[in-house]
Amino acid sequence: MTLSIKCTLFERENYLNERLRDWNFGIYHAKPQFDECLPDHISSKLASALSDPFRGLSEHDVFPMFNAQTGELLMEMPTPNALRLNRSRFRALIAEGLDIQVFILVFLAPCLQLICSCPKYSKRLSSIACPDDSSSVTARFEDGTAVTGNLLIGADGANSRVREYLLGPSKAGLKTLPVFGCGAVESLPAEISRKIRDINDLYFVAYHPEGPCAFMAIHDVPHATKPETWKWMYSLTWPDKDSPTPAGPEAIRQNWLSRSEKLAEPYRSAYLAIAPTAKIWCDRLAQWPTERWDNRNGRVTLVGDAAHPMTYHRGQGLNNGILDAAYICRALNTHCQDGKPITEALAVYEKEVQERGRAAVIESGRNSVMVHDWEQLKQSPVFNIGLEALQKASEETRGGETGM
Repeated sequence: MTLSIKCTLFERENYLNERLRDWNFGIYHAKPQFDECLPDHISSKLASALSDPFRGLSEHDVFPMFNAQTGELLMEMPTPNALRLNRSRFRALIAEGLDIQVFILVFLAPCLQLICSCPKYSKRLSSIACPDDSSSVTARFEDGTAVTGNLLIGADGANSRVREYLLGPSKAGLKTLPVFGCGAVESLPAEISRKIRDINDLYFVAYHPEGPCAFMAIHDVPHATKPETWKWMYSLTWPDKDSPTPAGPEAIRQNWLSRSEKLAEPYRSAYLAIAPTAKIWCDRLAQWPTERWDNRNGRVTLVGDAAHPMTYHRGQGLNNGILDAAYICRALNTHCQDGKPITEALAVYEKEVQERGRAAVIESGRNSVMVHDWEQLKQSPVFNIGLEALQKASEETRGGETGM
């Protein structure tokens, strides 16, 4: 979908992919909307952003789930033509042709005419103003600059300042969950890397009866025949209600190693082999069950993690963000092309995203708690209603992806 709307894109980073933390993600039930959002010159190069560009897609892809204590295969979920993208390479691809200046939010400038041609970096939002005697909105940044336009779209992530402006700090704040999560991107010795990929050449998850959940996905394959060059995305999560977040690299690493020791082979070797110098991130999982917001008479709205920050065990965050992008473009098209008042166009978009987002956040949070409780996990649909029924139920609720 290409719209003629003049807009400016503001990014808080100082340059493209400044953020050291990287990951990859799968696109499943939102694939039609994903295709709808990409221009042809980006779609034609999408293979370059795959986690493994040499592998391509396969209709026979499956997502295997294991018992992390015994190594037993619990089940395989069919995920045909799984589209798994490397985040930093995908961001570089979609930035092609943009004179970027940074992403904290998307800001549609006066006349709502589209074509984000001039993103601005190093723009950290400080305040928003919507005067009562005007139909405009002004965004002010920490560098002292300000921009005024018709519509401000907050795409500024889980800790969104735009959401805080709309709802207030207390109501907009994240709610923590009794689960910690660690993550890393690292290469492995060739023998271990090959063993892991022999399990599944895309990804797998392993649930431990004592709580830990291990997930690995191929992240980068510079040389198809040199497994020592392959990079893996690791996730290790565990239940914990009261402990403080591990502080500092050594404390994080000790938590990682102590829980990795409990894993069956070859997962154990893969997690213990992570380099001593590896950067491991660790956070308590958090979410914000979407609530209605006042869009200031059609001048401010939210998309993506700003609208529905959720946990990642169901892999729903990005897929919901893609739906937001497609649906808000459709809404703006009804305003620009059909003359629908912007307040009515946004009302349609926001009703859908708020209902869908809240359901996805709540279900993702429940799932993240459940996969760390073996008794709950054994009673879950994954183990009891069978693949065909589970897939049908997932499709009916836009559930799509069952893993990260």
